Amino acid sequence: MLSAAFLTLITTLASPFVLLISGQNNHDWERTTPQLEAILLASGQFEVTVSLTPPRGASTEAWDAWRPDFAAFDVVLLNYNGEMWPEPVKSDFEAYVSGGGKVLVQHAANNPFRGWAAFESMVGLLWRGAAAGYGAFIDSEGALVRVPPGEGRGAGHGKLHDWQIATRDAEHPIMRGLPPVWMHPHDELYHGQRGPAENMHILATAWSDPAHGGTGAHELMAWWIPFGKGKVLTLLPGHLWRGQEDDRALRCAGFQTLLHRSMEWLATGEVTSPVPQDFPAAEEVSVRPR
Repeated sequence: MLSAAFLTLITTLASPFVLLISGQNNHDWERTTPQLEAILLASGQFEVTVSLTPPRGASTEAWDAWRPDFAAFDVVLLNYNGEMWPEPVKSDFEAYVSGGGKVLVQHAANNPFRGWAAFESMVGLLWRGAAAGYGAFIDSEGALVRVPPGEGRGAGHGKLHDWQIATRDAEHPIMRGLPPVWMHPHDELYHGQRGPAENMHILATAWSDPAHGGTGAHELMAWWIPFGKGKVLTLLPGHLWRGQEDDRALRCAGFQTLLHRSMEWLATGEVTSPVPQDFPAAEEVSVRPR
């Protein structure tokens, strides 16, 4: 019989199990999904299972056959922006998170599921019009400003360009040791996201420069929200259109570090990974090879 101490050691050393969901997206999920998987596998810390939904317009029978076992995984990574999930899957997902499950919402995965109240509460800010809920940004004094529904701009983004990401919670395990500001390359900078915007723990922001079509505000880029016993973290950097050859946003050492650390924290409650030597500087990007 295995001792309790040995079982504890096995549990401690076991790699967290990650369920990566994709299959529909207005972005290039066919390329981003394997890239996200590769980033996590390269760390040597995760076991990754990819689950693809049926394609857009699939039959009811195809959707009935897609029933992820969320409870078998430590973290769910969403790279999905498409049709509403069937009610049984939605129910399973809500039960998973409220029961202690962890989720990371990646870039356009905050776009779908309009009207799914539980999902919108989990994410807090989503790709929605100005009337759909509260907006939120950080002002010049570092305070959170909530924008009432119907006021200001709704969700959008300016031109692809390099922009700085600023740490807002330097004591959080994900952000601890990262530079106060670092440069991220050639990405969409989401602005004007809308939703319930409640219980948000803000980790990072970015200045949305009007010169590139932005809002002139410090927009939220990474935050997490408790939902029941679970946690949902939204990470907005990391964009790739179909046909877009320039994939530096996904190969950014800063983005990859943020993704890796976020997943580790969600899975274990801790971050053991050191800040890599190739982490970007305030005025200089750092892009890893393909």
